[in-house]
This record gives sequence, structure tokens and C-alpha cells, in this order.
Amino acid sequence: MSLVMEIRFADAAESSALRFLHERSSYLWEADRADLEAHPDALGVAPEAIAEARVRVAVGADGGLLGFSVVAYAPGEVCELDDLFVDPDFMRMGIGRRLVEDAATRAASAGYRQLTVVSHERNFAFYESVGFSGREPASTRFGPATLLRRPLTVTTPSL
Repeated sequence: MSLVMEIRFADAAESSALRFLHERSSYLWEADRADLEAHPDALGVAPEAIAEARVRVAVGADGGLLGFSVVAYAPGEVCELDDLFVDPDFMRMGIGRRLVEDAATRAASAGYRQLTVVSHERNFAFYESVGFSGREPASTRFGPATLLRRPLTVTTPSL
């Protein structure tokens, strides 16, 4: 039985809960703590992303947020999985996988042919397990990272 009761769009009223979940998930990695403390603005979800319906949340049976994803859409055929965070108490239970599949399905339905993600090497195994491949150099405000790509099959509505 899945812990996730639904994946839905985030609501503006959930902004604080999303920030708290983001902090809990990010502070799990001791190596990242100094950067996060120096740049607290890196935590949380931009209100614009919520308003633009780019934030999806995995909700548990009790209504609590288990995780979230943010997708950055752009003109063309490529969009980016901009954020993916799962509450540490619920990691390795399939929630991240469900959020990635939700993002991929929605992007393909919108006509995108590829979903990218910029990742730290500690997350490569996860992203590769959900269909991402390739390792291209990328950079973030915190230093070097890696871009991975997942091909999408564009779906067209049947007539």
C-alpha cells in the first residue's frame, strides 16, 4: 500500500509547510549546511512557482505533505525538474519516484520531449533508476553539479 494518497498542485497556503519540508530534507546532508546557512533564500518554494501551477505535492493519508516537486517549463522541447524533495522520515518509500513520474507524465502531455535535472552525485543512482541518464557538467550557485536527461514520449489526445 502506498503512503501517498494523492499528488496534486500545491496551494499558496502551504508555502510555510513546503519551506519546512525543504529545510528538513536539505539539512540532512551535513556537507550542505554551511551553504544553506549562508544562503537561507535558497530554501522554500517561490510563490510564483505555486501560482503558475509548477509545484506538485505528495500528500499522505493524514493530509500532511510527504514531498514536492517543482518543474521549470520553457519554450522548446526540454523542461527541468527544478526541485524534488521528500521529507526525511519518508525517504526511500517511493515518494520521490512517484513525484518524478508525475512530472514526466505532465511534461510529456504538455508536449515536452525531455526532462532534465541538475543533481549532486549522491543522487545519481536515484535519478538513473527513474530513467535519467548522461552526465553533463553543470553549475549551481553552490558549485559544480551534473545535468542528467530523461527522454519523454509525447502523448497526444486520442480523437
